[in-house]
Amino acid sequence: MPHFVLHFVELLGLPFLACVVMTAILGFLGMHVLSREIVFVDIALAQIVAVGAIGAHLISGVEENSPLTSLVSLGLALGAAAFFALAHRHVIQISQEAIIGVSYAIAAAAALFLIGIAPGGHVHAQHMLAGSILWLTWTNLLTCTVVFGAVGLCLYLLRHQFQRVSDDYDGAVQNGIRVVAWDFLFYALLGVVITFAVRIGGVVVVFALLIIPATISAIFTNRLGQRLLITWGAGILGAFLGLLFADRLDFSVGPAVALFLGVELVLAALSRKSPPLLAGAVTAVAAMVYVALLVSASSQGAGPRNTAGLSVLPTKAAPIIITQSGPPSLEELASENLALATSSRNLALLFENAPDTQTRRDVVLRTLELEPRCGVHLALRYLEEDPPLFFRQSVIDGLGRLIGASPGLDVMLPFSDPANHEAAQRLREVHSLGAAPPPCVP
Repeated sequence: MPHFVLHFVELLGLPFLACVVMTAILGFLGMHVLSREIVFVDIALAQIVAVGAIGAHLISGVEENSPLTSLVSLGLALGAAAFFALAHRHVIQISQEAIIGVSYAIAAAAALFLIGIAPGGHVHAQHMLAGSILWLTWTNLLTCTVVFGAVGLCLYLLRHQFQRVSDDYDGAVQNGIRVVAWDFLFYALLGVVITFAVRIGGVVVVFALLIIPATISAIFTNRLGQRLLITWGAGILGAFLGLLFADRLDFSVGPAVALFLGVELVLAALSRKSPPLLAGAVTAVAAMVYVALLVSASSQGAGPRNTAGLSVLPTKAAPIIITQSGPPSLEELASENLALATSSRNLALLFENAPDTQTRRDVVLRTLELEPRCGVHLALRYLEEDPPLFFRQSVIDGLGRLIGASPGLDVMLPFSDPANHEAAQRLREVHSLGAAPPPCVP
């Protein structure tokens, strides 16, 4: 399997699957949201959910992802669902979108107030906006898949009733349909999805996946089945391109996914409103720019290093000799030597002479498996460089697997932060990095 594929699966496989799962349910809900002309209901519910999570954390001290915060957030979301359903039926002076906008403003103000008084408020704000999709676990993904699957089943079984209310609310009222009950059920199901989706994807990703793919499908067709397929395809493609872009350029995941969904929307609109030749040319240029950015990013960090130790590394048994036709690249030398290196000396030498930050990360992870004491030493040296977020996270995860618990290092903070400095000092003491013999000598 190509190295690129292995790298994507290892680092971004779970985040990509999470985007696929969220696209499946949010895409369908998004088509209803557009029909009802309540585009900002997602952001309003997301802010209400955030108020519940931060409020529960402040009052009881529980973690943001604890069952209590989920229950409080879900309770507020259901309360908002009831309010929106009743307001749609009984408030005629202003539009439903205006009611939702006012609700969003109030909830956002409350969330900002709570963030301001909560310990580590900047962390709460970061999680609320960007989510924690990069730190997703299989348990989180399976939980969300089960919840979204149950909501999707309800939406499918009751699709005709929901569609009648979404397509013609006034007509449904005249036909005697209990619109308040159906509205409440719709908002309640949406609130359940938002409660779980925002925790992993953040407000930016969830809003983008809810609205943009559904809008793209509306540009091309009015048929429900075709719209659903286009919605899912656009959402999955945008998520893949955004994750790959974020990985290669060390960009924030949420904004990257939203950015490429927005690019898809622009290209879709252009293809409908412009001559085919012009639309095709713009799409081709956009694709070439994207590929050029990825290629350019992949070569960053390969600055000049002393490569004398990369061609032949001695071991206790025999020298590691690389033979191949033509001169090998620095990356190929480092990769093949890494697969053969087993001693702490050789691994430390590879670390010193690695041609880029990704190779240094790979050396650190292998050393943690083969020579734990040397691995911890190299991991802390690597983290001192404040490498890109993705590489930083994988090294911290490697330390966590080694010690069987969280190493206490915060990936969102620089290594020089006092909290990270203290955690690093604990690791040095536990693994006796200051004692003889040295952990690893290149």
